[in-house]
Amino acid sequence: MSSPAETMSDSEIQALLARAVRLYAERVAARDEPLAAFPPGELITATDAVVTTTAILKAVNVQLFELGMWQAWSGKQ
Repeated sequence: MSSPAETMSDSEIQALLARAVRLYAERVAARDEPLAAFPPGELITATDAVVTTTAILKAVNVQLFELGMWQAWSGKQ
């Protein structure tokens, strides 16, 4: 049995990630309490998170320092 990563094209994965990021950001902006990034029990490794986060920051041209400053200024962490 093949995994979704093997059966989906790069552009399909990119579109799925873009939609998930927009939906998550919209939901977080609409509420006062934090929203966990993943459901309980989801097996996302530190490597999975760092690889994806690095690609997202690079895609929107945000440096790690800028992310830290945004978190400090906005109070969102």
